[in-house]
Amino acid sequence: MAPVATADSATGPSPSPLSAVPVHAAVDPPKPTPLTRFDYHASPYWNSQCPLIIDNGSSELRAGFCHADPSAAADVIARGPPYHYDNLVSKVRDRKKNLTLLLAGNDVYADGLTRGAIRSPFDNDVVCGWDAMETMLDYTFANLGIDTERVQHPICMTETLCNPAYSRSIMNELMFEAYDVPYVNYGLDCLFSAYQNGVGDDALVVSSGHNSTVVVPMVAAKGVLTNAKRLSWGGAQATDLLFRLTQLKYPGFPTRVTAWQARDMLEELCYVSTDYAADIRGMEMMPSAFGPTSSDPSASTSSWTAMEKADVVVQFPYLDAVPAQKSQEELDAQAERRKAAGRRLLEQTRKMRLEKMLQKENDLKYYTQLKEWKGKERKAEYMKRLESEGFSSEQELEATMKKMEAALKRSRAKELGEELEEEKQEEPTFPLVDVPDADLDEEGVKEKRRQRLMKAGHDARLRAKAEKAEEKRLRDLEIQRDEDERINDPKAWSARMRKDYDDAIDRIKERKRLKEMLSDRKSLAAQQRMKNITALASDSPGGSGANTPGGSARKRKRGGDEDTFGADDDDWAIYREIQNADDSEEEEDSFAQLAAIEQRLLQSDPTFTVEETYAARLARKNRLTLTFFNGPGGGDEAAIGSDLQAQAAAAAAGAGAGAGGKKGAQDKDAADKNESDPETIKRAHQLHLNVERIRVPEVLWQPGIAGVDQAGLDEICAHVLNGFEVDTRAKLMKNIFYTGRHTLYPNFGARLSSSIRATQPASLPIYVRPAKDARFDAWRGMARWCSTQNDAFRSTAISKRDYEEKGHDYFIEHPFSANWSA
Repeated sequence: MAPVATADSATGPSPSPLSAVPVHAAVDPPKPTPLTRFDYHASPYWNSQCPLIIDNGSSELRAGFCHADPSAAADVIARGPPYHYDNLVSKVRDRKKNLTLLLAGNDVYADGLTRGAIRSPFDNDVVCGWDAMETMLDYTFANLGIDTERVQHPICMTETLCNPAYSRSIMNELMFEAYDVPYVNYGLDCLFSAYQNGVGDDALVVSSGHNSTVVVPMVAAKGVLTNAKRLSWGGAQATDLLFRLTQLKYPGFPTRVTAWQARDMLEELCYVSTDYAADIRGMEMMPSAFGPTSSDPSASTSSWTAMEKADVVVQFPYLDAVPAQKSQEELDAQAERRKAAGRRLLEQTRKMRLEKMLQKENDLKYYTQLKEWKGKERKAEYMKRLESEGFSSEQELEATMKKMEAALKRSRAKELGEELEEEKQEEPTFPLVDVPDADLDEEGVKEKRRQRLMKAGHDARLRAKAEKAEEKRLRDLEIQRDEDERINDPKAWSARMRKDYDDAIDRIKERKRLKEMLSDRKSLAAQQRMKNITALASDSPGGSGANTPGGSARKRKRGGDEDTFGADDDDWAIYREIQNADDSEEEEDSFAQLAAIEQRLLQSDPTFTVEETYAARLARKNRLTLTFFNGPGGGDEAAIGSDLQAQAAAAAAGAGAGAGGKKGAQDKDAADKNESDPETIKRAHQLHLNVERIRVPEVLWQPGIAGVDQAGLDEICAHVLNGFEVDTRAKLMKNIFYTGRHTLYPNFGARLSSSIRATQPASLPIYVRPAKDARFDAWRGMARWCSTQNDAFRSTAISKRDYEEKGHDYFIEHPFSANWSA
C-alpha cells in the first residue's frame, strides 16, 4: 500500500489533517554540470581493439569502454557506465551573441530557451532523427576523449525489438561511413540485462522502458523473438498521462507543471495496486455519517478513508506575499480618517434630509395658495387652474396636501428625536353611493362614480385585512396545536416533523431531477414543455396560440407554412428564460421551508443533530470529490458546520441591508487577508495525488484506461506462455525476470506474479525476480558478454566489408540480437 504518515499520539493531535499527509517537493530539471572528459590517450584503451559499449536507450544513453580481458573488465562492469545522460539534443539561436548553440545530453536543461527546443532522436523506440543521433554520438565520443580521425574500437550497441531494417541500415551507414568503426554488433537491452543477472537458459523476460513494454521468452539461452510481444506503453506515455490528469484536475493551477516534474511524480509517488478493483472501491467509500471525520483535527489517521490514506501533497515553489506592515501612528490616522468620512457622510445625509423637508414645506405653501383661488374665481376657471398643475379634482389636491402634511410631521419628529403618535384615521364615507343618478347633476354623477370606485377599493382592503387576520389566527392556532403536541406527545411530534422534513428534501431532489431532465433537449419533459412554449411564441397573425382561429394549426390545415419554432438554437433562449423564471421562486420557497423545519427540529428535538441537516448531507456527499481535490478533510468547503448560529444566519439571509453591507465588508476583509496569508498561498501551490498514484501504473494491465487498444501485460504474458509446451512453460514460469526503469514501481513484482498466476494452471509454480539495477544492468550485461565471450561478439559482429558486400541492413543473429528466427 501507499506510504502514509501517522500522527504521534505522544505529541497530541495535529492542528490540521494535512499535517499528517506526506509532502513531496516538486523538482526542477537538473542544472547541467560539466562532464570530466576521459583521458583517452593516457588510458589502456588507447590504440587497442577493446570494445566500446553504448546502451542507446530512448530516454538515456550510457557509454563506456570495456576491457577484452575478463579479469580486467570485472572492475569496470561493477562500476557501471562512466557516462550516462539523457538522449536529447537542443539547437537554439543566441541573438545577442549571434551564435547558434547545439547542446546534447543534460546540457539541454541549461535554461528555458534550451528546454523549449528539446528533441529526441527517437520516435517511440525507433531512431528516426539521424541528425540528432549523430550529434549524440559525436558528444559521446568527445566525452570519451576520442579525437582521432576514426573510431578504431568495435562497438556493441542496443536497439529496439524487431528494429526495422531501414533504421539498422542508416545506423550502419552512420557507423561505417561517418566514424569508420571496424565492426559493430547490436543486441536487445532486456536480454543483456537478463544475462547480467544470471537468469539462466530458460526465462520469461519482461521489460518496460521509456516508450514500450516487451515480453521476450528465453529458451536454451536464446531469445525466441518469434514469440515475443510488445505493448506500446512505457514511461513516456505514463508521464504524459499523469501530466494531463493533473491539468484536468487543477485547470487553474498558478504554476506550470513541467514534463520533468510529472516524470518525477510518476517515479517517486506512483505505485502498483495489488488489487486495483478493491482499492478503487475502497477509495469510493466514505465513512458513516455519525463517525469521526477527517476534517476534525482531533481525528486519528486510522479513521481516514482509503483515498485519504493514499493522498500525497506535491508542493511547488512559491513566493510569500508579505503584506505591507504599518506603524501604530499610521493605523490610528487611518482609523481617524474613517471616522471623519463617516461624520461627513452623516452630515451630508442630514443636509439632504433638511433640503427635502424644506422643499415639501414650499410645495405645501404653494398648494395652500392654490387652494385659496377657489373663492376668488369661477369654478370652471378654478378647475382649469388645477388641471394645469396636474390635479384632476379638488379631492386629489386635498389628498396630496394631507400626505405632505403627514410626511412633514414625521420628518420634524425624526429631526427632533421625538416619537410621533399615530393619528387615528377616520373611517371614509361615501355619501353619494346610494343617491340615485336622477337626483344628481353632471358633477355629482362623476363624484358618485369616483366614490363607488373608492368604496370598492376600501371594501377589498377590508376583506384582505380580514383574510390576513384569519390566516394569522389559523397559523397561530396551528403553532399552538404543534406546540401542544410537542409537549404532550414528543415522539409523535418528532416523527411527523421528520416526515415533513424528508418530504421537503424529496421535493427538492425531485425538482432538481426535473431540472436536469428539462436541460436535455431530447428528454420527454423538455419536448412537452417546448410544445407549450411554441404555442406561446407563435408568430401567427390570427392569434398567439396554435389552436386559435387563424393560428398556426389552422394554417397548417390549409397547407400553409409549417411551424419551425425550436429548430433554431436561438429559439431555446425563450425556453431557458421561462424555465429560470418559473423555478427560482419555487426553489427559494422550498429551501426556506426546509430551513424552517430544520431550525425547529434543532431547537426542540434532541435526537436531531447538525449531522442530519441537509447541508451536512450534501457535505458528506461532496466529501469524496473534495477529498480528491484537497486531500484529507476536503478543505474548508468540506467541513460539516457545527455552529447553529451559522445555520440560522444562512436561513435568514437578506434580513437587512445594513447587516448585509456589514457582512459584505467583513467578507471582503477576510478575502483580502486570505490572499496575503502565507498558508493560503502555500496551499494554492499544492497538488494532491491519490487515485492517480495507482491509476497511471494500472495502464500496464488495463491499457483501455488510457485509450490504448491493446492487451494488458497479464494477457500478453499469458499469450506468450501458452505458445510453448507445458514442460517449457513450467521452466519459464519458474524464472520470470523483469527489468526496465518503468518497472521500478512498488508492488510491481507482486502484481506481475498474481496476474500471471491467475492465467496459468495452479499446478505450475511461479517465481518472479527483479533486476538488481534496472538502469545500468543492460550496459553491464553488454560489457560482460563482450569481455567473457569476446569471440562470439566478434564472430557475430558486422564488419565494414560485410556492410559493403552484403547490404546496409545485413546482420548476424546471436542469442542477444533484436532479430532472431528460431
